[in-house]
Amino acid sequence: MSLRGDAMKIVLFESRNRFGALEDELGALGASLVRARAPEALGKALAGAEVLVTTNRLYTPEHAAVIRAHGKNLKWIQFITSGIDNAVASGLPSGVAVTNSAGLRAFAVAEHAIALMLGLVRRLRATEKARGEQFWARDAIAPTMENLSGKHLVLVGLGAIGQEIARKAKVFDMQVTGISRASGPIAHVDRIRPRGELRAAAEEADFLLLSVIYDESTDKILSRAVIDAMKPAAYVVNIARGQLVDEAALIEALKAKKIAGAGIDVTVSEPLPAGHPFWAMPNVLLTPHLGGAGNSDEGAAFTKILLDNLRRWVAKEPLKNVVIERTP
Repeated sequence: MSLRGDAMKIVLFESRNRFGALEDELGALGASLVRARAPEALGKALAGAEVLVTTNRLYTPEHAAVIRAHGKNLKWIQFITSGIDNAVASGLPSGVAVTNSAGLRAFAVAEHAIALMLGLVRRLRATEKARGEQFWARDAIAPTMENLSGKHLVLVGLGAIGQEIARKAKVFDMQVTGISRASGPIAHVDRIRPRGELRAAAEEADFLLLSVIYDESTDKILSRAVIDAMKPAAYVVNIARGQLVDEAALIEALKAKKIAGAGIDVTVSEPLPAGHPFWAMPNVLLTPHLGGAGNSDEGAAFTKILLDNLRRWVAKEPLKNVVIERTP
């Protein structure tokens, strides 16, 4: 059954050619889908379009200019990603409703966070270096290895990703403190403290893990003062956004061994520039912003989110995962 009499035009702007059955799904509801993969095609496709579906990574200043210039009929932008910081920085059209896909890849990002923590305490950088030298380094490395069991994880941000990290951390018998504006209680979190107590919480942390949304209120939330409060045996893990960290202060602490190390999936500048200290630091486990990657039925999961919101949109019901409300 059609959602409404006139066909709603939806533009999908993404580069990975996902969601192969989306045309059929939307067609069955009386909506038409136009795909675009280049700025020229995007501008043409946006003519008369009411809805744009895209990703934060593709929302560059160049593409933002095309969207503002040609998306005159846009009323709603649905992001495939949970983050929209690039889009906000590049310039969203005024008056348009914006929704994201918060929680869609929470399980994958949480797995990556656990992998970084395990890699740090199990000294994977050192064992890989020894492997390259064909050196059986058991006696050299084993005394320096640790376990997650019993460690205190201070988790900054208790959204979908943070809650999934907490759930997985409990499998490893970790103690979990959440830093959040939520008042709790939250499953798998032993204690919730407000953001104003982050420095005090950092003093107790074995791992300080960032999973909070980046905005003006969280810019450099991992400040020099917070880093200075951490124990020499503690680690920083960031799977959210590089701008959450005072990167210069973190580099200084790592070089001086004021903290034990860091697991980093995101950086202030991406791609990470050649010559950046993170590339060579032996106490840094670095991955190139791929925390949400992995095999899964992502297409079906996102399609479900989109179709549910589309039904709500037509029925004039509140959308899910609203980041910015539409204004007249």
